[in-house]
Amino acid sequence: MLKKYKYSFDIRVGTIVNVKTVFSQKNYVLKVNFGSIIGLKNCYYRFYPNIPAHSLIGKHVCAIINFNTEMPNKKNSNILLLSMPNSRGLYVLIQPDSNIPNGGLLY
Repeated sequence: MLKKYKYSFDIRVGTIVNVKTVFSQKNYVLKVNFGSIIGLKNCYYRFYPNIPAHSLIGKHVCAIINFNTEMPNKKNSNILLLSMPNSRGLYVLIQPDSNIPNGGLLY
C-alpha cells in the first residue's frame, strides 16, 4: 500500500533567464521563466564548484514552484531548484533531456 503524504509538490520546468551574483562568486539569484501562466520566479542558489553565471542563462531546469517562501536566509527565493550529487559529490541541476515547454508539469 502506498503511503499518502501530507504535502504535495508542484514540480515544473523553466528556463533560467537572468543570473545575479550575490555575496560571492558561488552565490546567485536566478530568475526562471515558467511560461505565461506561472510567470517569472526567483531562486537563491549556491553552486559547487563555481559555475560562471553566463553559462546558466538559457538552461532548462526543474523546480518546486509551490515551495514555502518563509524560510530563513532565503528571502530572494520563491522556488526550489532540484539538483542531485554526481559520482564526485558535486551537485548537478536536474534538467529535462527533451524540449519541454516552460511550465511543463512533472507527473
